[in-house]
Amino acid sequence: MTAAWDWAGAKWWKFDFHNHTPISEDYGKGPDQTQLKQILPQDWLLNYMRQGIDCVAVTDHNSGAWIDVLKEALNELASKGHPDYRPLYLFPGVEITVQGNIHILAIFGPDKTTSDIDSLLGAVKYRATKGKSDGCSECSAGEVIDEIIQSGGLAIPAHVDQDSGLLKAYSGNTLEQVLETGKVFAMEVTDLSWKKPQIYISKNLNWAEVLGTDSHHPSGTEGQRYPGSHFTWVKMSKPSYDGLKLALIDGALSLKRSDGFSSDPNTYGQLAIESIVVNDAKYLGRGNAFSCQLNPWLNTIIGGRGTGK
Repeated sequence: MTAAWDWAGAKWWKFDFHNHTPISEDYGKGPDQTQLKQILPQDWLLNYMRQGIDCVAVTDHNSGAWIDVLKEALNELASKGHPDYRPLYLFPGVEITVQGNIHILAIFGPDKTTSDIDSLLGAVKYRATKGKSDGCSECSAGEVIDEIIQSGGLAIPAHVDQDSGLLKAYSGNTLEQVLETGKVFAMEVTDLSWKKPQIYISKNLNWAEVLGTDSHHPSGTEGQRYPGSHFTWVKMSKPSYDGLKLALIDGALSLKRSDGFSSDPNTYGQLAIESIVVNDAKYLGRGNAFSCQLNPWLNTIIGGRGTGK
């Protein structure tokens, strides 16, 4: 997506659903961890901007400490006109560890703050050290999901196909209770070829499958995931909580994963009608021209009864 886009209606945005900052204890894990954890907030943001990412969910382990820090750094980059600056939407969130070492992402709208994440962590009775992945909420997965929803967030089970993922670590009645909440409609899946458990299939669930980097490093050295390596195209008119929620409910209609779609869905033909202008028709455009803005794909104009489409 480019800044030059000025079409009416929805478009596709590069959304990274799962990311970590140095406040996560395991950020930069490896021989250079001490150095990597010194990354500045501005440089953390620029790593995503340089990769063309439009939206980033900030989901540290049991902490939201860097959310306000990143918002301030984002404003500074915009005001100073950094050469690599491009618009970037931050979606505050947190990766909560629950009983059984299950990880659940809570993602909120761009207006939320560090304080909102702290309130959620208090509500789910997280009393361990913030930033630790092995600290654990005293609530069950179902209770944590309830608190996320009540706090106005989206509950997305993280990397469900890995050892700390909901669909792999839970089974039987424990898993069934979570699947039956009816409050989850999206999950992070890291491997599209992974076979889901029979209990999920038998309930005819069709949760949207999103992809994030789960990035703990600024670059792809030593096989690590990094900003821009994995993401999901999300169709929205403009990045917002409501737009994201609707896209997740739509599922495959409004989502395209980078591991299954390599093109740019915003690409369109060289010829496209930008608008239709009507002047001095029988009823329309008299005195002032009527202009209808279009986009490069399906457009439908519906008039009053008898006037056609």
